[in-house]
Amino acid sequence: MNRPMFPRMSIEAFQAWADRQDGRYELVRGRPMMMNQTSWNHSKITTNLLSILLQSIDRDIYHIAAGDFSLQTGVDTLRLADILITPSNRSGRDRRTDEAVVLIEILSPSTTSEDFGPKQFEYLALPSLQAYLIVAQDQMCVWAWLKGEDGFSEKPEVIETLDAAIPIHALGLSLAMGEIYRNVDL
Repeated sequence: MNRPMFPRMSIEAFQAWADRQDGRYELVRGRPMMMNQTSWNHSKITTNLLSILLQSIDRDIYHIAAGDFSLQTGVDTLRLADILITPSNRSGRDRRTDEAVVLIEILSPSTTSEDFGPKQFEYLALPSLQAYLIVAQDQMCVWAWLKGEDGFSEKPEVIETLDAAIPIHALGLSLAMGEIYRNVDL
């Protein structure tokens, strides 16, 4: 698919431009990139994760955003993670953050190289980040980078069984694979 080539923009110019667009865009190294539509499985996984998180975390301490709040990962890069958990210490008027405690991306064929490439490196470089999860939507598989005492490991933990759970120590919760993939057509 040929994507239109946009001129380079600052973050401020991009946000003003994006406000006038019909689609959703990320700013990647100064250039707008249109986000693709999602599948039904993508939507179900996102809904399942949001349900777990909304019931499990203290929303006076953390805010959960689902694909609609900008995460600044560089001087000219704004990402829209599928799920972003950030401290609730921001003004309600803020348009972006550079703090994330947990980031979750639902893997799509068109995003694989970004999620396991530039996004992975950008996300894992965030000082506040405690967990980065990539969740497959066509098979039961989660790649989990969980911050330990020595930081993030080079390779993710790969979870592929229904009875497994992913501990997110920073939030004091565990994400059960069976709940992540509840009613998902694999």
